[in-house]
Amino acid sequence: MMRPNILVVSDLHLGEDLKPNATSVSYLRRVAKLERELEAFLLHYTTHRLDGRPWRLVVNGDMVDFMSVMVLPGDGASADERQFGLAFGERQTVAKLDCVFDRHPGIFERLAGFVAAGNELVIVVGNHDVEFRFPRVQERFVERLRARAPAGAALAVRFCPWFYYEEERVYVEHGHQYDEFCSFDYQLHPVDASGGVALSIAHNGIRYFTNLVPSIDPAVVEHWVFVDYVRWAFQQGAKTVLAIFYFYGVFVWKALSWWWSLTDRAAEAARHEQHRAQLLVLGEDLEIAAEKLHALDDLRRVPVIKRLGRVIKTLFLDRFLTGFTALGVATVAVAAAPGWFRAVGVAGALGAGALVAWLLGRGHTVAPDVSMRRAPSAIRAILRAPFVVFGHSHRAEAVPLEGGGVYFNTGAWAHDDLASAFTHLLITGDDEPRAELQQWRGGGSAPYARAAEG
Repeated sequence: MMRPNILVVSDLHLGEDLKPNATSVSYLRRVAKLERELEAFLLHYTTHRLDGRPWRLVVNGDMVDFMSVMVLPGDGASADERQFGLAFGERQTVAKLDCVFDRHPGIFERLAGFVAAGNELVIVVGNHDVEFRFPRVQERFVERLRARAPAGAALAVRFCPWFYYEEERVYVEHGHQYDEFCSFDYQLHPVDASGGVALSIAHNGIRYFTNLVPSIDPAVVEHWVFVDYVRWAFQQGAKTVLAIFYFYGVFVWKALSWWWSLTDRAAEAARHEQHRAQLLVLGEDLEIAAEKLHALDDLRRVPVIKRLGRVIKTLFLDRFLTGFTALGVATVAVAAAPGWFRAVGVAGALGAGALVAWLLGRGHTVAPDVSMRRAPSAIRAILRAPFVVFGHSHRAEAVPLEGGGVYFNTGAWAHDDLASAFTHLLITGDDEPRAELQQWRGGGSAPYARAAEG
C-alpha cells in the first residue's frame, strides 16, 4: 500500500502575538504576512497532490505558542496569573487554545479543509507547545478544528508526544531536547507536582520577563551576551530601566524557586517513574524496543533549570557578583589607599573584575543549531531512518551524515527574517524515499536556495 507523501513544517508559533506588548506595527505586519502565506500553502496542498497520494502534514513542534501567549484571567485567579497571565496547566491551556483559534480563524479554516480532503495532520510537540500532551487540550483542538470542517467529514489528526517515525523513511523530532535552555528532564512526563508543565529556564524567562518588556525580542536575545543586555537596558530610559530590573528580579526569584522545587527527591522519583512508564507504552505503540527508546532518551541535554551553577550563569548572577565585588574593592581603594596607590588599586580592581567577567562569559551559550547537530548521527545509529528531521533552531539546513542519511532542519515558518521564512520539507517515495528542503514563495514551493549554506 502506497504511503502518503509527507510535508514537514515547524515553528508556526501561532498566537505568539497574543500578549499586551505586541503593538509594534512592523511586528504585526510580519504576523499578518506569515498568516496569509500559511493559508495559501494549506490551500495549495489541499487541491494539489503528487502521484495521486494524499498528504501527511507533520507540524514539527511549536505549532501553537502556548509558552508566549499571555491571557489575563478574570476575577478569582491567583495574584501570579493576574500579573503574568494564565499559567501552563491543562485548564489554562484550553483557554489559551481558544484564544489562538479565535485569533487565526483563516488558518484553522484552511487546515480543517486540508484534513477533510483526505489528508492527515500529525502534531509533534515542541517546547512552546508541550501542553499538547494534555488530553483535554488535544480534544479541544480537534473539537475546534471539526467545527470548521464540512459536516460529517472525517478528520485524521494524530499527536506525537516526542517524535514521529516511519521505519526506513524518516524520523521527525522538534529538537529542543538537545538545547539545554529548552529541554525537559522527562519529555514524556514534563509535569510538576501541581499538574502543570515542568518549566524550563526558557519558560521562566518568557513568562516572567520578556512578555512584560515590550522592547525585547525573544528570537534575538537568545544570541545575546551580558554586555548586549546591559547596552539594551540603558538605552530604554530611566523609568523603563527600573521596570526591567524589577521583572529581572522576579525572573531570578522564580527560576531559583523552581530549581529548589526540583531538589525534592520523592517528587523527582515519581516523575521519573511516570516517564519510564510512558516510555514503555510508547515503545509498544510504535513497536520499538525499550532499549532503543532509552538510548534515544539518553541523548537529551540536562536542562539548565536542574543545575544551580548553570542557572546562576544563565541569569548572569556570577557577572553581577563579580561587578559588585570589583566596585567594592575599588571603593575601598579610593577611601583607604594613599597617593598613587589609590589609582593603582582602582585600576587593578576594575581590570581584574573585567577579566573575571570575560572568563565567566565564555561558553555562556551555545547556539541551538550547533548543539542539535550532535544528535542526528546518534539517532540514525539507533533507528533505521535515512532522514532525521528537527526544527527548533529556526535555521533551515541540510547536512549529510557520516555513513549515509541526511539531517534536515526545517527552519521556522514564522522566521523573523521573511527571506528565511516559509521553509518546509517534502518527502516522497516508499522503498527509496526522497527528501528536499523547500520554501514557499509566490504561490508555490521551490528548492530552498540557502540550504547548502548549512
